[in-house]
Amino acid sequence: MAHIQPVVRCEIDPTKPVPEICAVIMAVMPYHPGQEEAILQGIKDAVEQRLVQLKGAEAQHGEPIRKSGRD
Repeated sequence: MAHIQPVVRCEIDPTKPVPEICAVIMAVMPYHPGQEEAILQGIKDAVEQRLVQLKGAEAQHGEPIRKSGRD
């Protein structure tokens, strides 16, 4: 029996991370009807966790690990 699996392959421009990541998220959503809110909440939780980690490292060292180019 054939094994059929949907796959999304993405190439992103790392110089435009926010719109590129948002486009990837939107490309995945049609494969999970009715779960968009849960997926977005999971992404939000992961982003918030990473922000806490970055702030903790900043507090330890007195300066940000990485500075954003959006200052």
